[in-house]
Amino acid sequence: MDERNRVNRPGCARRTGSFTTVASLAGALALTASGALAAPAVLNPRRIAEGPPGQLLVSDRRHSAIIAVDKVSLETVWSYTLPDDGSPFGLATWNRRVYVGNTVTESVEVYRIRGSGAATHLDFLYDLGESAGRFGNPIDIAIDPRAGRVFVLDGWDKEITIFDRRGLLVGGFFPDDEAGSLLSPVSVAVDADRREVLVGDYGDPGGSFRPRDPARILIYDYDGQLLRQIDGDGGTHESTRFARVQGIAAGSDGRLFAVDPLGGRVLSIDRESGALIEQIGVPGPQAGELMLPLDVLLEERSGDLFVCNNRGARRVEVIRGDRRVESFQAARSIEVLRGHRRVEISRGARRHP
Repeated sequence: MDERNRVNRPGCARRTGSFTTVASLAGALALTASGALAAPAVLNPRRIAEGPPGQLLVSDRRHSAIIAVDKVSLETVWSYTLPDDGSPFGLATWNRRVYVGNTVTESVEVYRIRGSGAATHLDFLYDLGESAGRFGNPIDIAIDPRAGRVFVLDGWDKEITIFDRRGLLVGGFFPDDEAGSLLSPVSVAVDADRREVLVGDYGDPGGSFRPRDPARILIYDYDGQLLRQIDGDGGTHESTRFARVQGIAAGSDGRLFAVDPLGGRVLSIDRESGALIEQIGVPGPQAGELMLPLDVLLEERSGDLFVCNNRGARRVEVIRGDRRVESFQAARSIEVLRGHRRVEISRGARRHP
């Protein structure tokens, strides 16, 4: 067997983190096993993923933890702190397994979800691929459960690596555009219906507000062939497309949802034409506003959008599918967006044969 296909199976050296449950909403602090105070509130959310039934999972760098949040009440339910001051970034879930891109160990660690509700635990299983240290910077993970494929974006090597359901390497590619390799790929998502890989390229900041090379959203097939490219224009005004791009989510109706961290907004984009359909969210540092959002999760059934707000209020924001304005007065770390803006812009996406 290829040495790159080896995995660390249970029975090898296991990693043990610390587990905390949160019993009440109003910013309560829990006790760890050692009796020290734990801070369960989301403070530095990077990526967001579906969790156990009724829950969301968030990777939080400040706490070196995976934090579970209730979808309806938006309460923090439990948290799991990575061992050895790990730094979680990329995050995905599949069949009661949690895939965590740890930028300290430079690996994607796979955990099994055990239990339910506040009694949930994470058990370390193995590292994707051969061992820890495989990835330079595993900043995002996407999964196609139908095809049984796990896609890992390494921001350092600018490579997408593909694994099967057993954690074995099955392929990969270096996402390019028509001019060559991408400048700064920061996010990956998959559209399982269309068997397409979506990559967010941050572009080249160039030391100025309007970069020489704009941010892009690029769409590939599973073999790495570039199909379409949607360019930003470096602007943050509502009459512009987007300045930067981070997390992306694909809707079954053909829409893409992407967060613009500089613009403090979520963009709804037509994947075929590249037209900007809707701008959602209000930029700002207060609760219910967006400041440096890093990721977005679409819940297809309800149409709800959950957004990692990395600065300002430092929360997970939720935009309800019917755009209801809600308020959770007791929630210290979780709020909802207070409004949205809508503009219509028709600009084309470039197609590639």
